[in-house]
Amino acid sequence: MKYHNSTQDNNSTSAADFIKFVNNSPSPFHAVEEAIIRLKEAKYEEIKECVSWRGKLKKEGKYYFTRNRSTIVAFAIGGKYEPGNGFSMAGAHTDSPCLKVKPISKKVKEGYLQVGVEPYGGGLWHTWFDRDLSVAGRVMVETEKNKFEHKPILRIPTLAIHLDRDVREGFKFNNEVHLTPLIATVSNKLAENNEKHHPALLDILAQELKCKGNISLN
Repeated sequence: MKYHNSTQDNNSTSAADFIKFVNNSPSPFHAVEEAIIRLKEAKYEEIKECVSWRGKLKKEGKYYFTRNRSTIVAFAIGGKYEPGNGFSMAGAHTDSPCLKVKPISKKVKEGYLQVGVEPYGGGLWHTWFDRDLSVAGRVMVETEKNKFEHKPILRIPTLAIHLDRDVREGFKFNNEVHLTPLIATVSNKLAENNEKHHPALLDILAQELKCKGNISLN
């Protein structure tokens, strides 16, 4: 089958646009915000799920609503639609496999500060080792300004090949023990505090968000 240049160009544009969406959506919250931007560009109107829609929905209207800012529903009403008629629906995930920071993430082992995480979804976890990692999600701060920074702060290391000859037979690991990212080397001051999360992690988030005071991870 031959494709015309116009078809190839359209496919390339669609693929690039999809990659842009994925790169801007490291968490469900980011995915919803990115979807809202695109829906507004397409003239969709926001409505509230908990408020009656009676008298607000019109033929040829386009609407969307969110739930917890991590779920979004969008729909368009046809010009010939009548109440009681059928409708078509399509669904997709806003989440994806990831390592979620635990509610109490502070861990110290062998002289290193670690961030406790738990696997979410059916990820290919062996591909997460020896990569620069960051964090994404929703942070509660006193101001409404938010920011997403592409900056690595974590790493899940593996042994060098000359220290683990058996790895040639297969890379085997324990999710609970070996999937814990490192954030820094330990100091007595950082190790002895009673906080749920390492101050080093919270300080990085505060610096990127340019906020002062306590922050809460979600």
